[in-house]
Amino acid sequence: MSENLVSSHPLFIEHLPDWRQMRDTYKGERRVKAAGTTYLPATASHIADGYGAATPAAKPNPGQEAYAAYKKRARYHNFVREAVQMAVGMMHNQPPKIELPTAMENIRSTRNEKLEDFLRRINSEQLITGRVGLMADLPRTPGDGPDQPMLALYAAERIINWDTGNTDLTFDQLNMVILDESTNVRKDNFMWDLETQHRYLILGDADENNPNGVYRQGLFGDAGFSDTELMTPSYRGQTLQKLPFVIVNSVDITSDPDDPVLLDLSNLCLTMYRSDADYRQNLFMQGQDTFVTVGGSFDEGEAVRTGAGARIDLPMGADAKYIGVQSSGLQEQREALDRLESRAGTMGAQTLDSTSRERESGDSMRIRVASRTADLNQIADAGAMALEDLLKTCAIWMGENPDEVSVTANKEFGEMPLTGQTMVEMATARTLGFPISARSLHDLARKRRITSMSFEEEQSIAKDEIDEDHPFAIPKTADRAGADQNTGETSNNPE
Repeated sequence: MSENLVSSHPLFIEHLPDWRQMRDTYKGERRVKAAGTTYLPATASHIADGYGAATPAAKPNPGQEAYAAYKKRARYHNFVREAVQMAVGMMHNQPPKIELPTAMENIRSTRNEKLEDFLRRINSEQLITGRVGLMADLPRTPGDGPDQPMLALYAAERIINWDTGNTDLTFDQLNMVILDESTNVRKDNFMWDLETQHRYLILGDADENNPNGVYRQGLFGDAGFSDTELMTPSYRGQTLQKLPFVIVNSVDITSDPDDPVLLDLSNLCLTMYRSDADYRQNLFMQGQDTFVTVGGSFDEGEAVRTGAGARIDLPMGADAKYIGVQSSGLQEQREALDRLESRAGTMGAQTLDSTSRERESGDSMRIRVASRTADLNQIADAGAMALEDLLKTCAIWMGENPDEVSVTANKEFGEMPLTGQTMVEMATARTLGFPISARSLHDLARKRRITSMSFEEEQSIAKDEIDEDHPFAIPKTADRAGADQNTGETSNNPE
């Protein structure tokens, strides 16, 4: 079986425009303006002056020049990037909890990044396009990398085709994925060429819609796909009965795409971009009044000089004046832009705006944040679930116990910082009999990054500085036994 054309999934074709828009609006003004009329249509006057019409290279096109100036004056407000950066920062203000078998502790991505950083990239893609693919692969040849699988991330635009088997009431399982791995390759004389290539991940027979069989894969260029050239990856002789590939969307890990979670914000930013272009065009026209003479005797094409030191001679009864665009609509345009900016800020980057909330209580803040970040919980859970699923597949591949793999996302998005007043209140409560140990208080301080040392290290340093009557001091009997019990250790020392 061989073919030269790579087909795309119908859902890929349907969602690709949204993914491209999200990518462009996240990248910022340069990318948005490079798209030209895709996001900023030419006006009727631009088209009337020749925009889009074929003209000789040496002859200027007034419509093209006017549109270029119109686009250059416009400003794009990148609330999308601010929203993504803030959301990712909230999700990773505390590290995720990742537990692995000992043999997998040093597993890395193809960028040689830790799993915590890999999960951060996953969450970013979930927020930008609402879709990302995760793949486990082995080094091409021995010595190319560590003796264990490596993890790779594929953006939504690169997952061009997939299949999950039959459509009856059975569990979906990927049995075919096609990935676009086209990239620029450096050739002779330090030049770069775009090399088209696609990676095929196949389970079983490539011609059948059957989720059973052995995992095979291959990378193919312009020559097209060939079943006979597929290879069967194995780790120390162990093959896989499933694809080491997971698709994660905004809120789930199913193969069907979700709409990008920030698509409405992206649309709003583009509306602001177009409105800002019209507003600044009108501002520009305000300073471009036309000089008019009534009853003058100037020849056509004759230059007229105006301004200080200039002189214009007109016959008796003639008149000269400037006419220009009226400014009656500028105020309404400015107010409309202000309303759009306010709405975009509410939808995106100002989610955790604390202005005028210095005295807001921790509970109040958590409630307010929870009401605005319900999607973040689902995004964080879906990203962690996808990474855990892929790591479990790696564990099976390596002959390890997949039950020892666990990825738990941080979801403490709205926690207030641990202030001195809060610490005093907790210490007072402990002194009055509240059942909380010094170790628990230290764990809370460590979680809030007040200290990076362990409980034992802190005690060793502070034993000569903290008086025994201090609320944080550990009594020599009861609390010592409790501390030993918390660490799972026993002590024969009566102290």
